Amino acid sequence: MSSDNVPSDHLVLLLEPDHPCNTVITDRETGAVYYRVVTEHSEKNQESVTKVTNAQGKPVAQWVWRDVRSDILTFEGGKAMAASSWLSKSWVPFKDTATFKDLQGRGFKWKGNAPGLTLQLWSKDDKEHPVVTYKKSYRYNDHKFSPPKPVYDPATLTVSPLGQEILDMAIISFCLLEKDNRISGNSSTTMAASMAIPHTVHQIKVD
Repeated sequence: MSSDNVPSDHLVLLLEPDHPCNTVITDRETGAVYYRVVTEHSEKNQESVTKVTNAQGKPVAQWVWRDVRSDILTFEGGKAMAASSWLSKSWVPFKDTATFKDLQGRGFKWKGNAPGLTLQLWSKDDKEHPVVTYKKSYRYNDHKFSPPKPVYDPATLTVSPLGQEILDMAIISFCLLEKDNRISGNSSTTMAASMAIPHTVHQIKVD
């Protein structure tokens, strides 16, 4: 176990910035880049597209935002489909879960898919050990110093060995769900523009 109680076989990924639509995902220990997530917004077409690439810069997946219906998700090498046909949100009895299957047909469930809850991915075959746990970033003042020292604790995804087997799907499903959580209660069009990188302008800095 490490100093923050993470098992040695788990991977801890940093999300900088803490943003599901524009972020660089790196290994906390080595600094190696695992994924880049970039969202582009076209004023001309009024369309936002989120793209995920891996460490080699190769496409992993992308999805086109839609205001009412499910986003259109395309895995690299696959056909476009409604994201909800792969990542299915539950409405009864719990509204804070979403499920998907990997290429081997194994079932996984995200729990805590709502603002204020801890978002975790679980295997349907293991009810005791989460596959992925998301921790939001936060800032605080360390009063052990005088004057108090500002401290920034970055967002992390803690990934078990099983999660590392399905890492692409874990990252894609996380980004899709957390994006929806962030825009909950806001206009999708307005939020998409604020989260995205306009084609004809410049990259928007995301805090």
